[in-house]
Amino acid sequence: MKPKDYLLILLVISIWGVNFLFMKFALNEVPPLVLGALRFLCVVFPALFLIKRPAVPWYLLVAYGLTINFGQFALVFTALDWGLPTGLAALMLQVQVFFTVLIAGVLLHEPVLAHHLGGMCTAAVGLVLIGVGQYQGHLPLAAIWPVFGAAASWACGNIIVKRIGRVNALSLVVWGGIPAFAAFASVALLAYGFGGVVQHLANLTWKGISGVLFIAYVSSLVGYTGWGALLAKHPAGKVTPFALLVPVVALLAGYWVLNERLGLWHWLGIITVISGLLWHVSGGRWRTK
Repeated sequence: MKPKDYLLILLVISIWGVNFLFMKFALNEVPPLVLGALRFLCVVFPALFLIKRPAVPWYLLVAYGLTINFGQFALVFTALDWGLPTGLAALMLQVQVFFTVLIAGVLLHEPVLAHHLGGMCTAAVGLVLIGVGQYQGHLPLAAIWPVFGAAASWACGNIIVKRIGRVNALSLVVWGGIPAFAAFASVALLAYGFGGVVQHLANLTWKGISGVLFIAYVSSLVGYTGWGALLAKHPAGKVTPFALLVPVVALLAGYWVLNERLGLWHWLGIITVISGLLWHVSGGRWRTK
């Protein structure tokens, strides 16, 4: 990777780490399905009229929208609604890294080297340590399964991005938001009815609106555009492990912005995750030397 690719990764990971703060703001005021519909309504309009559709078959565009957008976020929002703490959801969602690398190795025959596996396993230990620090009291077991489903959906979306190849990443995100918006809106209307959806929207304050705008325009349009561009250029095994830094950024953001406490387990986990990623990135050069 070139230095500009690492800078883009840093930008995307920073955005997604802070994103959980804004997600929390929005979910305090509207239910998950309504939030999903609002998010992708903002992603699609008015950009749909300004950006040309990517040269991608419709079935791949729909598959992208329903996996990386609707499937992932519908299940994450469901887990949060069922009582899973936001920090643990951010941690468990990063299982998508291992799903993506395994699927890419099997279906796309991308190489998975020893230092890649070693780095990812070390980072996984770091996530477990952070999880120990985050865990407090009763863990709602039913809420765990939607997060694993969300991770699998994100991984499938990553593979679809690899299958699509190099296209305008912003165009892919915008037009891929159409099936996601349609799915979220349909399910929200079935769950709450038109009047119920309107009532939930009326409850939004400036804090909830800021949450919706951030996760739509910054997290989706900037974050997933950068992510898609990186996946189109590099093997999934090189790009996706950096997502393991998302919960690290989320923890630090909560520490600095919300004064959330970080204990010894958190700091041990953060150091272990960063060490694992250093091994993943530089292990090949170290072994050669």
